[in-house]
Amino acid sequence: MKKLTRFAAFALSAAMLVSVTGCSKNTGAGTDNTVVWYMMKPIDNIDHQKSVEEAVNKLIGEKLDAKVHFNLIDSASWDQKTKLLGATQEGVDLIMTADWTNKLTDNVKNGAFMPLDDLIKKYGQDIVKKVDKRAWDAVTFDGKIYAIPSQNPLSSPQSFVFKKELVDKYNFDYKNCKTLDDLEPFLETVKQNEPGITPLLATPGDVALPYIDNKEGVASGILYDFENDKVVTRYSEEDDIFLNYGRKLHEFYEKGYIAKDAPTKTGYTSEAKSGKYAVMHHAGSATADGSKSTSLYGFDCVESIILYPMITTRSFMSGCTAISINCKKPELAMQLLNLIWSDPEISNTIAYGVEGQDYRVVSGKGTDHIKVKANEGKKQKWAIWHNWIGPLFDQWDSNWNTKESLDEMQYNNEHADVSPINGFMFDPDPVATEVATVSSVLGEVNAVVYTGSMKDYDEYVDKVRKRLEQAGVSKIKAEVERQLADWRKRQKKD
Repeated sequence: MKKLTRFAAFALSAAMLVSVTGCSKNTGAGTDNTVVWYMMKPIDNIDHQKSVEEAVNKLIGEKLDAKVHFNLIDSASWDQKTKLLGATQEGVDLIMTADWTNKLTDNVKNGAFMPLDDLIKKYGQDIVKKVDKRAWDAVTFDGKIYAIPSQNPLSSPQSFVFKKELVDKYNFDYKNCKTLDDLEPFLETVKQNEPGITPLLATPGDVALPYIDNKEGVASGILYDFENDKVVTRYSEEDDIFLNYGRKLHEFYEKGYIAKDAPTKTGYTSEAKSGKYAVMHHAGSATADGSKSTSLYGFDCVESIILYPMITTRSFMSGCTAISINCKKPELAMQLLNLIWSDPEISNTIAYGVEGQDYRVVSGKGTDHIKVKANEGKKQKWAIWHNWIGPLFDQWDSNWNTKESLDEMQYNNEHADVSPINGFMFDPDPVATEVATVSSVLGEVNAVVYTGSMKDYDEYVDKVRKRLEQAGVSKIKAEVERQLADWRKRQKKD
């Protein structure tokens, strides 16, 4: 992959070019100037797409001879439908991609996405101005850029989330609650005094609470240890921080702080929204004022931030936009993206929808300090998250993210440490069978560990280690070490 210094030079040259996006009407696209953008539905109840697209395209049409149409796919069928697209990408111009869905690495390997270097250089100078320069390494393969990294909370704070009414009732010093040991007295108080409330929410598919770790997941069952610069195996003795975390959750389960039926529960967010839990984890992007969790869970929350994770390759890849290899109008597609990144009115209209229908202006209309209130709950018939579009930090101050929380996210991004192996992405193909087997074991095991629901913790971990070894985790580890060494050699050459 290209080093940052090489991209910095590229960025400078791009910035010096004359922008064509703001005024060009001659796109060479003929009469068919609609750019089709495939994206996962952020909410289920999308009912205002026609009116929103009309409003968006009116704004776009004032600056560029183009239109956008969102092909929004239900989250439940997204993975299947994007896989069916394969390398043909039939009918696709732009498409959402990440490390967690419609995986960028797989699509690049399959030849499904278009290299973007020339397009960015010619038409993407406003994008270049706003994308974190460190992010380009994560979307560069064999020296070519294959996606536009969105602005994201790259070092999203991890926090304990508390139901505010219970914190107030028992005068709990949540701000100084930084460890599971700090948390336990509050859990015990709730257990003894609130019969209708479960102290701690845990589900099989989601880590119950954050924990301070010094490792980065790089493959199924395999971690990179930042501090010691070595590759280690999940559940090994070298994975001591996670093991201690799991042991504590088991203690919580035995003491009744976690629901006995936690292993059978599905949907962490839906459980949290029930209001039947005193403590939960952060809602995707923690905020010191608790506003993010309050908005998501639907009741007043407060948070204690305990960790600012290191930025990794996957952080930079958490939300990206690619151009299909079969896009008939790639120049127009890039011009459209650049316009969206450069014009907050367009990006916010895409996100929030139509004024009076999907949101109302609270203050600052017509200024650079606009504040809005978006519809929520059953009234919400439109939404696209800003970081799926691209320019998160152009977002209007709102109940989604306050200006203060956005500023906090941006500060965290700028001041967080970046992984020493940023840009490294493991290719699982040489050990595909082992990866599949280990992943299957971990899926079963994590569900138990995340809920603390095993009978004997030490005995369980011993069995897990043996199962992972039988599944081939050592072979995966050796392959990660080999690929990492090769990657480092290439970095030195570049």
